[in-house]
Amino acid sequence: MQEFGLPIWAIILIAIALLMLLTDIGKAYTFSEMRLEITYQGKPAAGAIVKRRIKWQRERLDEFFTDSNGVVVLPQVRERSITQFFPSQFISSQLISVNFRNQNFEVWSYVKIQPDKNSEMGGYPLNLECELTRESKLDEEFDTLMITNCKKIPSHDFSNID
Repeated sequence: MQEFGLPIWAIILIAIALLMLLTDIGKAYTFSEMRLEITYQGKPAAGAIVKRRIKWQRERLDEFFTDSNGVVVLPQVRERSITQFFPSQFISSQLISVNFRNQNFEVWSYVKIQPDKNSEMGGYPLNLECELTRESKLDEEFDTLMITNCKKIPSHDFSNID
């Protein structure tokens, strides 16, 4: 009588694949949600084209438009990979450029080294104000190098007010 059982390694691989399909296991935040207030010479850059490039295992490109107040929200991007189960360095490159009045401005260049939500800015929500005419600066505040002309908009916590 012939046995048709699967080897243990095949059962483990099938279990991992099912877990990955049915849960968020193995997903990394390659780009956390980001809210940008974009201005040009102090005025809202309404209708600006915002291009986002993310490169982790493959390159992703998408495009957004600012509203009449110069605001745009870039949704989070989560990608799945079996490499999340192995000891390896996570690296996701991010680039945001803005096209306004036929000029192109790079407002965000960052290499993300942690797959966690909001790890770009030490766990804080990405709520930024970007003045297109401001000179970009190199920032080393959050464990890796960032080149940006954006500034964090302080969030107000009113939870302790009666």
